Amino acid sequence: MVNNFKKIKAKFTIETLIIALFVGLFSGVLVSSILVLIYKQLGLEYNLLLFILIGVGVFVLLSLIIFLIFKPNNIKVAKRIDRQLNLKEKVHTMVEYEGKNGYLIDMQRADTKDKLNNLKVKRVKMKFSLYLLILPVVALAFCLSSIMVKGKEVDEPVVVEPPVSGDPYIIAQLRDLIREVNEDVDLMSDVKVAYTTHLEDLIVAINRPDLTRSDEVEAVNSTITNLSYSSINLNSIDNITQVLSNSNLEEMHNLGVAIATYDEEQINTALDSIASYVKKVSGSQRQSSYEKLVDEGFQLVDNERLEDTDELYQVFTAFKTNLATAIADNNYNTAIEEVVSEAKADLASSVKRQVETLVMANYLEERLIAIFELPNTDTPVNPPIPDVPGIDEDPSKPSTGGGGHGDTIYAGDDIFYDPDEGLVPYYEVISKYSAYIEGLVQDGVISEELANYYIEYFNNLYQADEGNE
Repeated sequence: MVNNFKKIKAKFTIETLIIALFVGLFSGVLVSSILVLIYKQLGLEYNLLLFILIGVGVFVLLSLIIFLIFKPNNIKVAKRIDRQLNLKEKVHTMVEYEGKNGYLIDMQRADTKDKLNNLKVKRVKMKFSLYLLILPVVALAFCLSSIMVKGKEVDEPVVVEPPVSGDPYIIAQLRDLIREVNEDVDLMSDVKVAYTTHLEDLIVAINRPDLTRSDEVEAVNSTITNLSYSSINLNSIDNITQVLSNSNLEEMHNLGVAIATYDEEQINTALDSIASYVKKVSGSQRQSSYEKLVDEGFQLVDNERLEDTDELYQVFTAFKTNLATAIADNNYNTAIEEVVSEAKADLASSVKRQVETLVMANYLEERLIAIFELPNTDTPVNPPIPDVPGIDEDPSKPSTGGGGHGDTIYAGDDIFYDPDEGLVPYYEVISKYSAYIEGLVQDGVISEELANYYIEYFNNLYQADEGNE
């Protein structure tokens, strides 16, 4: 085949490719724009990215189909050359009889090749129909319309909640909670004020005639969150327990573990071991031991950036300062004993008050959930402080039951922390609160529906307790 014929065929192939891409591109834009317009007019939600992907798919698929259908072969190229150059089907005849020989055929072929060899390829032009311009005009019109036209607004039905005014019985229960908070002698004063304020604000929020159920639930959840914040913001026991229990110094580790038990005897034993640790013969040895206590204990507590007003943090700071003075005293043994004795009293009372704030926070949360009949997720906003494993304990072993510190009493708990009596058997706690509820039922203070709820609740607790004996 003549080289010029091949060049012309390549030129026509490029022409077909351009047309295919042109039609495919604007067809994709047109389809995407029509889909957007339809969804907007129907007021339906749509994903613009999905429509763009559909447009790209139309572009690729349609371009490929058009190119494969209209891709020029040798016959089509020959006919176009004859028409454009007025060669009276010479090229068409040459291509059609390419595999045949004969005197006239050979003469015609030689003449045609000669004309093609002397032909300037530039004389053969690409041809694009003006009708192709209709497609981009239509596509761009729909595209602009889809952008400018606003979607149909679908009016959502307005759900009107019937108002529920503040229930006098519920308000009475909230005032009982406030009384319990104020009568708790071991509760930190700042926390007591905060808890009381949050509960009084809740009474104000629900004691109005236009109150709806959604407003009521929102107010209760806000109160529970505020109670949680007051507990976390004013309590450092969790932070101090964790950092000390992770200390590399055995004496400080034991103190952290002891605090986690909330047991005064264990705390005193841990403080006695610290006293023994710093009672060295020489001043340099005492100073060295004290510096280790600072590095592996007191400094860890300082790194927690606790509030200066936090009571437990103040006890640790005073203990560190007084201990530094005692080890430098001429009668250092007696001075150290006095400092440790003071720390025992201060630490025990501070731990007791901080634990009580957490216990009270979780108690108030559970009572609010019960009073307002909210769904219980079994995940308290005020989580209990996790027990820290002791020196000889394997942290990987499963727990056999916690003490119920500041949380719902779980079935595996054998003991419970009582602020007045210390650790008490679990069944006594159940019996105490069960008897209190039974008294309210007999006096007609609570409704029959709520009474049945509590009876079922305590029956489940008794069954769980019996199952662990």
